[in-house]
Amino acid sequence: MGAKLSSEENIDLLKRLVIAHADLQTALSAITFLNDEVDNDAKYSKIELRKIKCFETAFIISYGRAFTNSKGRYQNLPLKRIGVKLSDNEKIMHRRIIDLRNKVYAHSDENFAHVRLDIHKRNTTEFTYHIPHLQFDEGLVFHDFRDRLEAMDLIRKIIHYLLTNINEFAQKNPGISLYLRPVQN
Repeated sequence: MGAKLSSEENIDLLKRLVIAHADLQTALSAITFLNDEVDNDAKYSKIELRKIKCFETAFIISYGRAFTNSKGRYQNLPLKRIGVKLSDNEKIMHRRIIDLRNKVYAHSDENFAHVRLDIHKRNTTEFTYHIPHLQFDEGLVFHDFRDRLEAMDLIRKIIHYLLTNINEFAQKNPGISLYLRPVQN
């Protein structure tokens, strides 16, 4: 874990690493499920696409949680702090996922929304009424097989560095145990 930190700082960093590991394992599972479900030559119904889109959403949200602000001393996962050096392609993929998380998946950014509302007029013999017809983009962002593989490799690389740091901490602090659980409201 590199530079000398106080015991409290070490525990705070360890908490962030453990939480990030859980998030990235979920992201890896979700993109693996997405990869298993998608056949680029298949035609899917809207319902099938929505199911598949759930995996993509879980992947992007879970991945992004490790790199966005949260409560605690280490508000996001410091890649440099754990020794991760990303290639140019990995940096592009990382930034792409984070941007998608921030602008499309975790927030509804009007500049990136792909939705439509049409109002259809219907006349009957007794009255006229208007029917709203709502549509939204049903497509996948990670429809390309190579993109999914690159994302999976990126996640595995970061998980490797997380585990390396956690292992280093364990070797230096064999008596420490960490258990985090949700705070009851």
